[in-house]
Amino acid sequence: TNDIKYLNPLSLLIKQLCSKGIYDHVEGGISRYTTDEDWIIPHFEKMLYDNTQFILLLSKYCKINKDKYFREKLDQTIEFIKKEFLNNDELLGSAYDADSDGEEGKYYVYSFNDIKDIEEISDYFEVDKKGNWENKIILVEKKKPPKEILEKLFEIRLKKNKPFFDDKTQLDLNCLWISGLISAHDILPQKGYLKLAETFFIKIENNYLKKNIQHSYSKEIVFLEDYAFLINALNDLSDKTMNFKYKDLANNLCKETMNKFYLKEKNIFQKNQKKNNDIFFRPIDIGDNTIPNGNAIMLINLIRLGLIDDAKKLANSLNGYLNVYKNHMMTAIRALDYFNNISSGKNCNEQGCKIND
Repeated sequence: TNDIKYLNPLSLLIKQLCSKGIYDHVEGGISRYTTDEDWIIPHFEKMLYDNTQFILLLSKYCKINKDKYFREKLDQTIEFIKKEFLNNDELLGSAYDADSDGEEGKYYVYSFNDIKDIEEISDYFEVDKKGNWENKIILVEKKKPPKEILEKLFEIRLKKNKPFFDDKTQLDLNCLWISGLISAHDILPQKGYLKLAETFFIKIENNYLKKNIQHSYSKEIVFLEDYAFLINALNDLSDKTMNFKYKDLANNLCKETMNKFYLKEKNIFQKNQKKNNDIFFRPIDIGDNTIPNGNAIMLINLIRLGLIDDAKKLANSLNGYLNVYKNHMMTAIRALDYFNNISSGKNCNEQGCKIND
């Protein structure tokens, strides 16, 4: 849309995310959330699921706002994840803790004495001798700082111990990372992020598709979201590279997903494999949580693969939940809109429709 009443709140939201304390101005990436209404005091934990979705969001926003500032935040975050989240399997781990040496935020915050001699720092960050949190300074940006100031701030950090890194690989989040890289390629084509996405997929192919598809450590545990985001990443790779290999794999995995998770009597996917069902409990998850809901992503996958009959059944089932659960079903609503627009012949993809149609 070009309607400013929708774009203004979005612009404010993204500007807050990129300039306030929730964003790590020195290294890149966002914390889980802030504990105050001004977006200054974060819970300092850095999660892969937040940052992959932040990359996707910022990539989409950069298509309507060409400001270099946001492209630089996008690039900084990707480079941080690429470097600091890599584990021994050469895939991405899950999270950095909030604390180090038993003190929350210690790695990220500064004392006034730490930074007072950095020339012109107060031109770029809000600097108060009393600090803005527990007599410490959480960096809040006034305007984009030059590289020299960021390097000096990083040098101070290097003297501290890093928070603990949870290096556990989660398949769904690594697939979200691939989709994020592909989306960022449209904004930063010179950075080689599409090639990096294909490199990461080869690792997933070797570690999972050629061995055993699993969520993390246990070979027995895999969730709908692992398959859903894997298929989604394959669709993204197919659309961007035009390599038929990816679409063929996506179709084959979609059939496997239907066999393992789809409940024909309810026309919906359950979260765990049917073979692992508890006699009293068959979990059906239709609401978004830390990542978008697997049923919603599967609806988008089915449409993109041209499996419209299966998509129609799933769409009808998801529609039945909306009256009760719609506040928790934002991704499902987007997926249903996509289905309805495609069914009515509009010129759309999973991102939206042409605004002049």
